[in-house]
This record gives sequence, structure tokens and C-alpha cells, in this order.
Amino acid sequence: MADEAWRKRLEDALKRSGRSKREISMKAGKGAGYVHSILSEGKDPTIESLIAVCRELNVSLTWIVYGFEISPATEQLLSLIEQNPEDRAAVLQILQKREKA
Repeated sequence: MADEAWRKRLEDALKRSGRSKREISMKAGKGAGYVHSILSEGKDPTIESLIAVCRELNVSLTWIVYGFEISPATEQLLSLIEQNPEDRAAVLQILQKREKA
């Protein structure tokens, strides 16, 4: 991830949680120093591992990565259309038509 601001948001979420890096790492199913390696050593997490850490911190992946929230319904919609390129193209076409109207 090119934008390093996500690490600051992750660190802030960790501080707000009042939990240790070690505890979050272990609860996320990773090694004891995993979160430390992300925050202090610059290791890039896999998306699956970052999702697990976010779940433990009770913060959305969207917030950590991009710095904004999306609703659960929007997140579900994005997930569903991402699974099927034909549906994605159809939804995009509908939205583009509405935008022009």
C-alpha cells in the first residue's frame, strides 16, 4: 500500500482499544509480534491478515486503508458486484445512465 497514512490509523485504533500489539496479534491468529512488525518494522500485511487485525480492533478495513467509512449495505453491495464482472458492468451502466439524467 503506497499511502502510509493507514499505519497511523491502525496505530490510533490500537491505542483506542487499550490492548497490546501482542494481544491483537494473537487474537487475530498471527504470531505474537505481527502487529509490531506492521507498525514498527514497515511489514506489509496480506489483506486477509489485516482484516483479522481490524476485526480484533473493531474497526473497518475501509477506515484503516482509505480513511473513510462505508455503510454495511454499501460494503455488501461492493462485495457482491466484485464477485461477478457482468453484474458489476450492469450496475455501473445503470448508475451512469442515472448520472446523465
